[in-house]
Amino acid sequence: MTGVERIHRILERKPVDRIGLFEHFWDDTRRKWEAERHLKPGESYDDHFGFDLSIIYCLNEIADLNFEKQIIEETVETLLYRDGNGAVLRTHKQHTSTPEHVDFSVKNRADWEEKSNRC
Repeated sequence: MTGVERIHRILERKPVDRIGLFEHFWDDTRRKWEAERHLKPGESYDDHFGFDLSIIYCLNEIADLNFEKQIIEETVETLLYRDGNGAVLRTHKQHTSTPEHVDFSVKNRADWEEKSNRC
């Protein structure tokens, strides 16, 4: 059974030979594995591990497409900025991680109404 067939059958709630496989790794993990020669440079995780699903970034998840990132604060270790969704995020510069969500421009119904009337 191919990965496509397996995932298709899983979504249809039909029997499969095994669970569908997928995982996502941090960029730091990839660099370490390549340095340790567990992965060849540029080798696909899908091929190496036999995953059934692939990551495809086909959606732009920013609400204001014309918005330019506003840097609020920058230190040696972090970057604090506002994005096109009105969120204030802190990211680490030394390693990859999930951004810390610090603040949002929409905090209540009144904020939502005000922002949606501008569209």
